[in-house]
Amino acid sequence: MSDIKMNFKLGNETEKHLKHEHNSIHKTLTYEIDQATHAKVDNGSHFRINNSKETTIDQVENSNVDVSTGKTLKQQVSYSTKQATYDTFDQVTDVAVDLTTNIAADQATDVIVDQTTDVNVDQATDVDVDQATDASFLINREPLQFHFVNRNLGYPKGLGSVHNHTAADCSWVYACRSLYLQGNCSICVCETHKLLAYCFKMKLKGVPQDLPQNISYLVLQHNELNDTALYPRVFANYSDLEVLEIKHNYITALPAGVFEGLNKLVSLNLQRNRIAMDSQLNDSQVFSPLGRTLTTLILNGNNPNTTKPDLKYPDFALSYLPNLSNLALDGLRNKVFGRYFRALKKLTNLTLAGYFPGYCRMTALKNDTFRHVIHVKYLNISECGITGSFVEKDAFAPLTQLVFLDLTNNFELGLEAVGDMMYGLRNSKSIHRLKIERIVPRFTPCVVVYGHTLRYFMNTSIQVIEAMYNEIEMIEQKALLKLPPTLRSLNLTNNKIMFGSYWKDMGKLINLENLHLDGFFMPVEFPYIFPDRRFHCQTPQSIDNEDTDNEKQGSCGDQFWDENQTDFKLPLPPVLKRMTMRSFSMAYVVTNITFCPNNALEYVDVSSNNFPKLIGPVTGLVNLKVLNLSSSYIETISAKFFNNLTSLEHLSLFQNLLGDCLNYDKNGLIFSQLTDLKVLNLSFNNLYYLGWGVFQGQADIEVIDLSVNRLDHITFNVTHMRKLRHLDLHKNDIQTLPTGLTDHISSLLERGVNVTLDMRQNPISCGCENLDFLQWVVNTRVFGSDLYLYYCKFPDSDRAVRVEPGGYEDVVKRLVHSCSSQAVLYTVVSCVTLLIMLILLAAVIYRFRWTLRYWYHAAKLKISSNQQMDSDQFKYDVFVSYASKDIDFVVKELCPRLKERNLTVYVHGEKFKVGCYIADNIYTGIRKCRKTLVVVTQNMLASRWCNYELQIAREQARNTGRNVLVFLFLEELPTSRMGMGVLTHIKSSTYIMYPKLPQYRGAFWDKLADDLRSS
Repeated sequence: MSDIKMNFKLGNETEKHLKHEHNSIHKTLTYEIDQATHAKVDNGSHFRINNSKETTIDQVENSNVDVSTGKTLKQQVSYSTKQATYDTFDQVTDVAVDLTTNIAADQATDVIVDQTTDVNVDQATDVDVDQATDASFLINREPLQFHFVNRNLGYPKGLGSVHNHTAADCSWVYACRSLYLQGNCSICVCETHKLLAYCFKMKLKGVPQDLPQNISYLVLQHNELNDTALYPRVFANYSDLEVLEIKHNYITALPAGVFEGLNKLVSLNLQRNRIAMDSQLNDSQVFSPLGRTLTTLILNGNNPNTTKPDLKYPDFALSYLPNLSNLALDGLRNKVFGRYFRALKKLTNLTLAGYFPGYCRMTALKNDTFRHVIHVKYLNISECGITGSFVEKDAFAPLTQLVFLDLTNNFELGLEAVGDMMYGLRNSKSIHRLKIERIVPRFTPCVVVYGHTLRYFMNTSIQVIEAMYNEIEMIEQKALLKLPPTLRSLNLTNNKIMFGSYWKDMGKLINLENLHLDGFFMPVEFPYIFPDRRFHCQTPQSIDNEDTDNEKQGSCGDQFWDENQTDFKLPLPPVLKRMTMRSFSMAYVVTNITFCPNNALEYVDVSSNNFPKLIGPVTGLVNLKVLNLSSSYIETISAKFFNNLTSLEHLSLFQNLLGDCLNYDKNGLIFSQLTDLKVLNLSFNNLYYLGWGVFQGQADIEVIDLSVNRLDHITFNVTHMRKLRHLDLHKNDIQTLPTGLTDHISSLLERGVNVTLDMRQNPISCGCENLDFLQWVVNTRVFGSDLYLYYCKFPDSDRAVRVEPGGYEDVVKRLVHSCSSQAVLYTVVSCVTLLIMLILLAAVIYRFRWTLRYWYHAAKLKISSNQQMDSDQFKYDVFVSYASKDIDFVVKELCPRLKERNLTVYVHGEKFKVGCYIADNIYTGIRKCRKTLVVVTQNMLASRWCNYELQIAREQARNTGRNVLVFLFLEELPTSRMGMGVLTHIKSSTYIMYPKLPQYRGAFWDKLADDLRSS
C-alpha cells in the first residue's frame, strides 16, 4: 500500500488543511468501518475519483476503497493530490488528484485506465451516516493525524462501535498514542497530545462527571440522554472542550446555561435528537456562551416533519454566534431565513440537505428565501423536494459570494427550471461549481439540453458542472456555445447521450479540460410509477439561433457533416486533456478517424462500447498517453491502427476477443509503433498463443498484464524489455517459464529493478523436471510473500493443489531430496538402456554387414561415376574369383579355355584400377560382369578377399534377381571344411567339379561356358 497525500479544505476556520506535520497522511488503505476513525474503502463502495483534475470527493461517508483491482495485483498506488482551485464545501471535500498517477510495479494496468483511474465519489448515496459523522471532534484549530470528511459539514468518518473498551482496542481510533478506561468511557491520547473521551453507545442517562477535566473532545453519541441530563453548567468541568458531540440521543430542549463554561468550544453536534426549531429554541439565548469560539454547529436531523407551520429557522438564537461559519439545519417548507442571520457575517457553509441524517422538504425557493444569508459561499440544498414550478428566478440573487451550489436529488426540479433559476446568478463571477445530479425523474424520455436552457450560464464564472443521472438523450446544436468560457470540467456521466451534431461545437469550449460523457451503465431499481408527463419530450420556449462571437470564428471541424466535405475531422476543445465515453452506445467498425490538430488530449476512455474491428488509422491525437478500450468486443486490430498514436504510455485492451488476432501477429506489427508504452493490459482476451516478436517494439514497457487467459507456454520474447517491473500471468495454464525469461528477470534484479511476477492460479509443475524453475522462484522471491493462491501440480496428480503456507520452499526441499535419489536410478537405467541399444545395433550391423557394404560401394560408385549402368548390358561375361595360390590354373588353363569359347573374362587383380581401394575394384568388377565364377579350393576358403568377393556377388544376385554365382571345385572338399556361408551360397547357386581325367575336360569346358552365358 502506498502513502497517500491528501489536503482537505473545510469552511472558514475549519477550512484549514487537515494535515500531518509533513503535509501528508501516511496510512494504509485497510480501514475498518466500525473501528474508530478508520474509513474503509473497497471497490464495492461508491468511492470514485472524479474525472476532472480538480476531482471532488463528494458525500463520502462510509466509503471503502480497496485499491486491489480484481486484477490481482497488490496495486500500490501513489496518489499525488493537490489543492483544488476552489474552496471546498464542508460536505463536499474537493481533492485534486494529479492524473499522472505513479503506478507502482505491482500495479495492474487495470490500473491503467478504466479499472483504477476514474473513481468518483459522487455516487455514494446509500451509505450509513450513523458511522459516517461520528467524529466531528477532528474539526479543530490544530490538525490531527487522521481526517476523513463526509458530506455533513466536513466531519470525518465515525469512530464506530466499540464493544469492549480495553487498552487493546487501540485499533478503533487511528491517532491514539495510548488508550485507557475511565468510568464507562475510553480515553484516547491523540497524536496532538490532546485527550478524547469516547462514550459511544454506553446507555448513559447523564453526562459523566468523572472524566479528565482537560479533555478536548467529548463524544456522547448513541446514548440515552434526555432533557433531565442537561442542566446549567453541566459541561463546566470540561472547560478545555473544543469538540462536543451529543448526536443520537433523546434531547427535546436545550435549557439556558447548558453550555456555560465551554469557552473553547469550536464544534457542537446535536444531530439526530428531537430539538424542534420552534419559538422555544429561537427565543432562547442558549448559544450565547459559545459566541466567541463556536464555528461549527450541526443541528439537522431534529425535525422530521419540516412542513409544520410553527417551525422557523432559529435566526435570533443563532445571532449570538458571530463566528459561526458552518451550519447544518433541516430545510423547512416555504420558510425564509430571518433578519437576524445578517449578524452571522462569517457564515459561509450552509447545509439544508435532506440526505440522511438530515430532513429537508423546502419545495419552493422564493426571491427572499436567502435574503439574509448573503455571505454563504457553499450551499447544499440537495434532496429537498424542490419543484421547478415553485422556484422564483431571483432566488439566488442575494448570494453574491456563492462558490458552490448543490441541487442534487431534487427530482421534480428539471433542467429547464435550473436554467431559469440561474437568472439570479447570471453575472456572478464567484460561482465556480454547480452540481445538478438527479434533477430529472428516472425513465423520463426525450430529455434534451436546449440552448434556451443555458442562456443564463454564458456570463458566469462556472468552472465545474456535474449533471449526472439526468436521462439526457441529446444536446441541441449550438447549446454548448451558451456555456461560460471559464468551464473547465463537464460531467454528464450516466445519461443517455448519443453522438450527434452538438459535437460540432466542442472546439468552442476553449478552457474545457475534462469531459465525461459516460453512458447509463449503473443499474437502478425497476420503476414503480410512470414518469410525470411534464418531463416528456419537452420543447424550449424559444431557440436562440443567434451566432455568438466564438461561433463566428472559423476553426477545424466547421465543415462537420457537410455533404460535400471530404476532409472529415472531429473538433475537440483546444485544452481538453481528459475525455471519457464509457458505455456511450457506440457500435462502430473503427476506420479512418481524424481529429482536429493542436489539441491537448492525453486521456481517452471509450471502454464498454462495441468496436469489433479496429482498422484505423487514428490521427491527430499526438499527445495521447492513456487509451482505454476495455470491454469493447474487439476481435481484430489492424497493423496500422496504432501507427499515429506513438505517444501512448498506457493501453488497456482488457476483456476483449483478441485471441486469434494476436495469435497471427507473429512479428509484432500491431504494437510495433507504440515504443513509449509503459503499461499494457491484455487480460481476459482468450489468448492461447503469443508469437516470439509480438512485443518487439516495447523495449521500455514496465507492466504487462496477461492474466485470465489460456496461455500454457510463454513463447514471446521479453529479453529486450530493460524496464520491466511487473508481469501478470495469473489464472492461465502455465506450468513453467522458459530460461530466457527467468534469466532476463534475474539480470533486472541484479541491476536493482524491483521486478514482480504474478503466476497465481496457474498449475505450476512441481516435479523433478521443473526443479530449476522452482529453485529460481525461491531464490529470487519474484512471487512475493502472498502465496495463498499459488498452486502446485505434482506428477502423480491430475489436479493442481494450493501450496503450503511455507510456499515453494518446502516443495523445493522435498524435490531436492527425492530427485537426487531418482537421479542415480535414472543414470543407471539410462546407461543400461544405452548399452542394450548398442548391442542390438552391433548385432544388426553384423547381420547385414555385406548388404551394408554392397550399398556403400554402390552409392560410392554412383557418386564417383555419376552414371547408372543398364542391368541388361555387361562389359564382361565372367568375373573370376580365386586364391592367389591358384593363379597358375586360372591363367594357364581357365582363362584360355573360356576365351576359346568366346567369353570375355575379368580376372581378379588383372583389370583393377590403380589407386583405388581393392574393395571398390572388386565391386566394380562384379557389377561389370554377367557371372561370377568362384574357383573353390582349400586356398580359396582361407582367402579373405575371395570371401569378400563371394559376399559382394551374392548381394549382387539378391538385388538384381539374377543367378550370378557359379562355383568351380578344383578338388574335393569335405563340408566340414566349408563354412555355413559358403555352403549356403553353393546350395542356392550353380556349381561344377573339375574332372581329373583329361578326356572329360573338353565337355567340362563346354558345359561351363554354357552356364556362364546363361542369364
